[in-house]
Amino acid sequence: MIANQVSAQMVRTGSAAPDPSLRPIDDDTPDSHAGQDAAGRGSFNLTRLLRLVSDCEDQPSWRIRSDIAHAYVDGKQFTPEQEAAARAEGLGDVKPTNLVGRVIRSVCGNEAKARTDPVVQADDDDLAEVQDALSHGLKEAQRETKADLAIGQSYFGQVVGGVGWVEVARNRDPMDYPYRVADVPRHEMWWDWASKDLLLRDARWVARKQWKDLDELEAAMPQHRVLLRNASNGWQGFAWDNTIDEQDVALVNHYRDHERWHGYARRAEWFDGARRRVKLYEVWYKVPAWGVFLVLSPTRKVLFNQANQAHVQAVASGTVPIERALTRQVRCALFCGPHRLVDVGTRRRDFPYVPFFAYRDDADKSPYGLVEGMIAPQDGYNRRRLRVEWLLRARQIMADNDALDTKVNSLEDIAAAVMRPDLTVVLNPNRKNTNGFQVSSNLQAQKEQLDMMADDKQLMQDVPGVYGSQLGQAASGVTSGIANSLLIEQGAVAMADLNDNYRHARQGVYERLLDLVIEDHMQPGQRVRVGRGKPRRVVVLNQWDPEAMEMRNGVEDAAVRAGLGEAPSTPAFRMQQQQLVGQIIQAVAQASPQAAAVLVPSFVENTDMPDRRERADDVRRVLGLPTEGDRQAQERLQAQQQEQQAKQQQLADEAARLALEEQAAKVREVQSRAGLNEAKTVEIGHSMGMSELEHQQQRDIAQAEAAAPLSAEEQERIAIEQALAEADATA
Repeated sequence: MIANQVSAQMVRTGSAAPDPSLRPIDDDTPDSHAGQDAAGRGSFNLTRLLRLVSDCEDQPSWRIRSDIAHAYVDGKQFTPEQEAAARAEGLGDVKPTNLVGRVIRSVCGNEAKARTDPVVQADDDDLAEVQDALSHGLKEAQRETKADLAIGQSYFGQVVGGVGWVEVARNRDPMDYPYRVADVPRHEMWWDWASKDLLLRDARWVARKQWKDLDELEAAMPQHRVLLRNASNGWQGFAWDNTIDEQDVALVNHYRDHERWHGYARRAEWFDGARRRVKLYEVWYKVPAWGVFLVLSPTRKVLFNQANQAHVQAVASGTVPIERALTRQVRCALFCGPHRLVDVGTRRRDFPYVPFFAYRDDADKSPYGLVEGMIAPQDGYNRRRLRVEWLLRARQIMADNDALDTKVNSLEDIAAAVMRPDLTVVLNPNRKNTNGFQVSSNLQAQKEQLDMMADDKQLMQDVPGVYGSQLGQAASGVTSGIANSLLIEQGAVAMADLNDNYRHARQGVYERLLDLVIEDHMQPGQRVRVGRGKPRRVVVLNQWDPEAMEMRNGVEDAAVRAGLGEAPSTPAFRMQQQQLVGQIIQAVAQASPQAAAVLVPSFVENTDMPDRRERADDVRRVLGLPTEGDRQAQERLQAQQQEQQAKQQQLADEAARLALEEQAAKVREVQSRAGLNEAKTVEIGHSMGMSELEHQQQRDIAQAEAAAPLSAEEQERIAIEQALAEADATA
């Protein structure tokens, strides 16, 4: 409820105590609407606020187009004039053939099939425990708030009428979950038409109008009980005189504002006397403000929070630079008719309402969806179907002027009863032409009508880019599963911009939901249980270390964000993943059984067993792998892997050292052999030199002896040797 949300915001920020680190910029605009203001001290200038939202009623008439598109999806495709004309033709209570609804619901079914879960992403590994705690809180919030249901309904509005809205807010009823994610009807939302961004990040304001019962508002805002009661009953019985006190002056001003508003605005637009309720106008708007920021990095700055001990210590020690910069403040104002009841400032970054735009007109930026182009073929199909039905029922009566016995029946009687199977006609026995009365039907134009109907039916798929495979129809000539998947993928490509806008808006919903989770996890020393089963552990958040003078597991300044998973979590996708993992296991089982065993837990998790996660964890324990979510076991496994890698590296280094030593020994051996060979060479050379010297001496002696005269005995011996040599030669 709006009142609960605004009351919660007042408690959280304090409407009477503005945030010193974020202050709106003041100007000299006089507040000429002070009499309409009951917001109290710290509220924004009402004149400036009304000037900001002054173009609220000057928007293009896109809501009529959106209503027509939704009516076509609901099967309300005939105007009262068309229904009356069909009845006049004798077609009875005609109903259109709703082709639009089937195509649109098939598109929405594909969204549900490809839906992914949100994930909390951290920029630093030191934030692992904070990431686990926030992931646990976001998963719980997604489940308890039925966020997927609200997003799916907004996607339906996006596809049909061009825009859907999701509200992410707090729920102060203790019997309900603390957060609320709800689909908002499009006719309740108004926004800054000057915004160009599809997520309205550059919009100055967003407003919502809705009816609320008086008793709920009085319980939520008792300080405005008198004003609310007077506004709800039209100020009946209210009177004053010159003796009123100061407390009643504001009430008189509100009465005068009521009278002025009633002069130019219809009372029924914001007042319901029968049920005693009023229409509340919830306005979220952004104003320029000066903010004090801590510069954590060149790309990250956080708003200074004086209640955060880490911020105070960082500023006192001078370890973190601080700067004053121009930013914007998101504020919330609540109006009851012309009376402003509440106006508070917040520290939030975005509006709590997320738009889901399909397409926006280039001329006036008005939203439209897929049905916009499907109306013409749907109308053509309905007209031709009525024409075919009329042709099947129509009869041509050809009769001579003397063909009927006018005493029994007339031509008008025959025309009124010609469609009856028990038609009775009394002919004139004295007629001149025996074939003077004939009843026939002309079905020559029926084939052309059926061909045009088939063309219109095909256009119902071609215009939005939806193929028959997405509707469960087997395309002609397509028998392969791969080809069918390609057609489905081509249909998704045809709506790429629409689905891209949807993914960004869906991520924006979870970003706002994560902001609420972070706000509720900022208590000092907050303990959060994460994980499941035996590995479930306790994470302590926002723990101040007085020795190190730093915050451990701080949530407020944690660099985390909400994202979307890469793979859908639907049963159909799990079945596809299971088949793929099974094929991989079969492919690697023979080559590497250990690698195949590692994939078995993933195979089990993709089954439809109710306890598939527990069975997958059992398989991991058998294989010695850490279970999902057991960060301590994962850290131990990583430490073991690092230790094993270090040992392997040490063994590799030792092997390399031994190889080097062996190589050095071989080099020394080669060098030793080379030295030995050199020594041998020198010795051989020396021996050869001595032998040559001896031979030279012998030759010198022989030459000297040859030069000397021979004795008679030597001459006789030489002659005998020569004779023996000649005898051997001749033999």
